[in-house]
Amino acid sequence: MSSYKLYGLFVGLTVTIMITCDTLVYKTLDIYGFKITASGIVFSLCFLFSTILTEVYGYKLGSRAVWIMVFCQTVYVIILNLAAITQIENNDISRNYYSLYHEFWRVMIGTWVSVPVSYFLNGFVISKMKMLFMGRLFFVRYVTASMITQAALLLTAYPISLSSKYSVNELVNIIITTWSYKVIISVFLLPVAMYLAHKVKRIEGTDHYDWGASFNPLSVFSEVKTSQEENKK
Repeated sequence: MSSYKLYGLFVGLTVTIMITCDTLVYKTLDIYGFKITASGIVFSLCFLFSTILTEVYGYKLGSRAVWIMVFCQTVYVIILNLAAITQIENNDISRNYYSLYHEFWRVMIGTWVSVPVSYFLNGFVISKMKMLFMGRLFFVRYVTASMITQAALLLTAYPISLSSKYSVNELVNIIITTWSYKVIISVFLLPVAMYLAHKVKRIEGTDHYDWGASFNPLSVFSEVKTSQEENKK
């Protein structure tokens, strides 16, 4: 892993996109009666980077990035939540921060549930389908994983994070609409994903298959033999 040139960059990009999504979670856009979250638009990039991590480096290193993401999100949410509820009457800006982020702890709880569920599921689907198709049909694997992962994320995160902000009908509208356009955006990003997967594999000199690997997300930080971890070109 220490010899990988781009692994740290992709982990950093994934964390950055996820905390940006956290910040934008309450911002919705109304398009012809359909409510679309701004975070949902940005999130598709995080799915792309997470998929590249698993596709290139395997389930183990992809899942390590998930735990790093959860930890960084937790730190971010705690700090922002505490800042929002401290000295509320100090000035108008403080009151605005309180109004927007005083219940930001919901996002943290949503993160603890939704991010591990959806991203470990994404890594599992990408890894299993890669072995099933012997590395072929990347577009099928990418779109299938996107549909499953987006559904898992929205069904676990939004009821927790947004239940205090929107009615049940609005929440259902947001979940269905957000899932639909997230999958559509993922399809539009497919050429980018295909290019990145091919380019990064060439740069790193590896194309990982998880033959005989454990898919236990709690064991991803344990060391295994290099021969089990990588498939060098």
